[in-house]
Parts: sequence; C-alpha cells; structure tokens
Amino acid sequence: MATSFYHFSSDSFKSNSKRLNLPPGPPGWPVVGNLFQAARSGKPFFEYVDDLRRKYGPIFTLRMGTRTMIILRDAKLCHEALIDKGALFASRRRENPTRNIFSCNKFTVNAAVYGPVWRSLRRNMVQNMLSSSRLKEFRSTREHAMDKLIDRLRAEAAANNGVASVLKNARFSVFCILVGMCFGIEMDDETVEKMDQVMKTVLITLDPRIDDYLPILSPFFNEQRKRAL
Repeated sequence: MATSFYHFSSDSFKSNSKRLNLPPGPPGWPVVGNLFQAARSGKPFFEYVDDLRRKYGPIFTLRMGTRTMIILRDAKLCHEALIDKGALFASRRRENPTRNIFSCNKFTVNAAVYGPVWRSLRRNMVQNMLSSSRLKEFRSTREHAMDKLIDRLRAEAAANNGVASVLKNARFSVFCILVGMCFGIEMDDETVEKMDQVMKTVLITLDPRIDDYLPILSPFFNEQRKRAL
C-alpha cells in the first residue's frame, strides 16, 4: 500500500529552536545534524525516512544542516497539513542563487512565495492551460503526440528485435504536448529533442546540493552559478 510522504522545512536553526515542541527524531551530529547519516545510509531518501518511521512513528524531525525538516508519513497527517491547514504551510523556503536564476527570482508558479503573486500565477496557468475549454483546444496536440509515440515505439521495436524504451518515448510525447501548449506551434522531432535535453540539463543543475543545507559551502559552487548565468 502506498504511503503518503511530505516534509516541511525551515531555513535555519533559531536561537530558541531547542524550546520548540518538535516531534522526536534521530539524534544528529553537531552542525550537520542528520545530513551525513542520510547520505551515508546508502538508500534513497524515501527508503531512509521509511526506516525511521518504523522507529519514530508517522511524524518525526530531521535536522539537515541548517534546515529542520518535519517528515509526515501518514495520509491523514498529510491531508491535515496540505488541505485543512494548507495556507499555514503553503509558503516556500529560501532557495540558492542558481535556482533563483531559473525561477526568474521566484516569479514562477512552482517557486513563488505563497501570496498574491503566486495566486495570480496559478490563476493564469489554470485559465490559460488547464481549463476545460483549453484542454479541448489542445486535443489535436495530444492526439498527434500519441500517434508519434506509437510510431516511435514501433520503429524502435522493429530495429531492436522487439525491444523499445517506453519511458524515453513517453517522455518525448509528453514534451511534445507541453511544447504545443506553451508555444502554440508544432516543432520537428529534432528541435523537441534538443529542448528536452536542455530541460534535462536544467533539472540536473537544480538538483539538491550540499550547500542547500550548509550555506557556508556555497562559495564552492560559484562556478556552477556562472554557467547558469
């Protein structure tokens, strides 16, 4: 049975953090907290916190460098946090300079701080991309992408003794749909693949880094920020 997972994160320890009534959690090391324990576990983060759930219950605390995470591993708790008290926990933590570049200084729907700007961006996205009328308009785009998916799977299977990469081709088809919805035009396969590769590079650049949790190490990532610029 699938287990719900969510975490809340604060940017830094405050002087009164020891007096906060936080859920229990594994003891950490000075300065780094549980950061290296998670990294050295040899497990994906989801598996690591699932092991901790068995010992500490459905809600517990992890101290990851300068960030304090409250982990929820229960569907009812996640519903309470995200639905019943959504506005209370809806804001976003401070990001590193590299992510700020790609989010236009937190001016995108997935990066903006909860408030009037985020609500405006969300309303614009829903009205112009996700409304029922817009979805009907993009029906031909979806059908064309699905035709491409079938053709690519058949061609790849014919060239590889019946073996085809479903995930890679499905990703390509989804990207074709997104390109059509965002730009309103149909692009050739080569251009779409180039754009997809650029997005992969961006996502790799934005992957969590050690300086997200230990900002004192951020000078070591200046070169990465320069490449992003």
